Amino acid sequence: MNKVRLNWEVRPDAAEYCLQAHKGRDQAFNGTPVACAKWSQSTHECTIVTGPNPDHAVLGHEVRHCFEGHFH
Repeated sequence: MNKVRLNWEVRPDAAEYCLQAHKGRDQAFNGTPVACAKWSQSTHECTIVTGPNPDHAVLGHEVRHCFEGHFH
């Protein structure tokens, strides 16, 4: 996954959206997520979904998912 197009979607309901978007998948969510990354195999796009004020650690974590997939 070395050629990735990134999109960033800011949503006030990011936590609930991320829970629903990853429902039924094997997730390492411990509590409520503050952000998530969604990969589209067909378009080779990764969309990061956050609330309005994520810090650099949250963004970096989700960008890492875009390039490495599920790592935790």
